[in-house]
Amino acid sequence: MKLSMMINYISDFQSSAKQVVELEKVGLDMVWVAEAYSYDSISQIGYLAAVTNKLEIGTGIINVYSRTPALVAMTAAGCDYVSNGRFVLGLGASGAQVIEGFHGMPYEKPLQRTKEYIEICREVWKREQISHQLGVTRGSMRVKGPERTSRFSR
Repeated sequence: MKLSMMINYISDFQSSAKQVVELEKVGLDMVWVAEAYSYDSISQIGYLAAVTNKLEIGTGIINVYSRTPALVAMTAAGCDYVSNGRFVLGLGASGAQVIEGFHGMPYEKPLQRTKEYIEICREVWKREQISHQLGVTRGSMRVKGPERTSRFSR
């Protein structure tokens, strides 16, 4: 069994990061970084990856409305790379209040959108051609780059 906690996204990040470092020393296995109305979770993930050694670091959650699926996949691969394989991507639909009220996007088909993000992320990590015409996410691109940049591309 693993032990995890959610980092407080409202208070002082520096204090929370120091707490995470100390909790890693006594056996915390994983920390989740949320994003809502304050800071993005990705910049905090990068910081935590630099100040911890074995702790898994996950997004709790990245919503599937404010970033394109390809960008989410690229960002996750980058986080996994800088954390030496300790990153866990948490995806979710969030809620209408955040998506419509803060991001200004219609909150439509959250389950279908999440499913498509998962499929596209997996295609990007495998370096497959992405061509989705399923409904809520659109696009076509060929992924090029180094053979392996993170465990996601294995």
